[in-house]
Amino acid sequence: MSKIRLFKAGEIYPGYMKYFYRNEPDASNLPYKEHLSKIMADSFYWADFWKINLEKTGNFIVEETLPNNQFLQKQWAKEHCVSYSEDNWFYEILDAQISEFKPDIFFTNEFQIKSEYKSTIKKRHPSIKLVIGWDGILRNDISLFQGCDIVLSCVQDSVDYYNANGFKGYYFIFGFEPEILKRIIIREPLYDSTFVGSLYSWGHTQRLRLMADLSKNVPFKIWASSFAPTDKKDYYLEQLSRIRRGKFRDMLDVSRIRKVNQGEAFGLKMYQILADSKITINSHIDFAGNKAANIRLFEATGVGTCLLTDWKENLSDFFEIDKEIVAFKSIDECIEKVKYLLEHDSERQAIVKAGQERTLRDYNLEKRFSKFAEFLEKNI
Repeated sequence: MSKIRLFKAGEIYPGYMKYFYRNEPDASNLPYKEHLSKIMADSFYWADFWKINLEKTGNFIVEETLPNNQFLQKQWAKEHCVSYSEDNWFYEILDAQISEFKPDIFFTNEFQIKSEYKSTIKKRHPSIKLVIGWDGILRNDISLFQGCDIVLSCVQDSVDYYNANGFKGYYFIFGFEPEILKRIIIREPLYDSTFVGSLYSWGHTQRLRLMADLSKNVPFKIWASSFAPTDKKDYYLEQLSRIRRGKFRDMLDVSRIRKVNQGEAFGLKMYQILADSKITINSHIDFAGNKAANIRLFEATGVGTCLLTDWKENLSDFFEIDKEIVAFKSIDECIEKVKYLLEHDSERQAIVKAGQERTLRDYNLEKRFSKFAEFLEKNI
């Protein structure tokens, strides 16, 4: 039996892309494969973990691409003598990559790839038998996934929605790649408590308030990306917008956090900060509702920090609360638990040990992708 060929059109967040090239300015001058490898080695989000773990099963060949990375894509086109127009380089280069690889499965989590493209992709590329999309934030919108056969989601409610609306849904729970532990320094914690992540004005109202209050009440460091613009004009325009919307508390919280923010942290830098933290805080996006689903649950426990996360009704499906992780139901409770855990080292360290052991045993990506590979093999 020939191996299944899967083409992954991944998304590289614009904020991360700016961060990466600011720290690796010479990467864009490298040949395509070296350039792509350098990005993947930084271990941001899924990195090349699909390729690594699906190919470990022995039944897949995976092509990793980042279609919205203009530097990378145009380098590929140059090396493969592919011409393109400046107004449509995104799709023209992507089409050329698919034509060369001839995949059986096309997967994308890139919302820049429109449903119109996914709806016609099988006609343009007859080798494709399955088209797979990704809904990781409860979009629950069938119009975004026209042309898809399968929709993956880390939220069971979304899986149920797509199953009920003409798609095959698959519950794709996040996990942790143990290889990351070889790419960071394991040492005694440098920070008491931390938050590393996004603080958008959209979708993060609860998170914003939590971070502001923690920064006033406990030893706490913040690395917030996608937060307050560094440009003063943009910052004041955002604050003016909050005044017009009556978001006075948000305005004060933003001002406070902006003063203490340590800057952006993605990829290996993010993992290092988590590993260097006695405690790290997790807070789901506003519209996650009562379901725990985000990747931070596994990133934090995987590198060996004490995870203090917002309580969700399904949280105990993943971890034993107060033994492997700690949960809070209010800002005041979160502050109290940070203080308690900092004062009780042996108890906190026992939670760290149990949480990491659980993640490495049950939520490692090799195990996750072994199960997913079986699903793909049955459905192709």
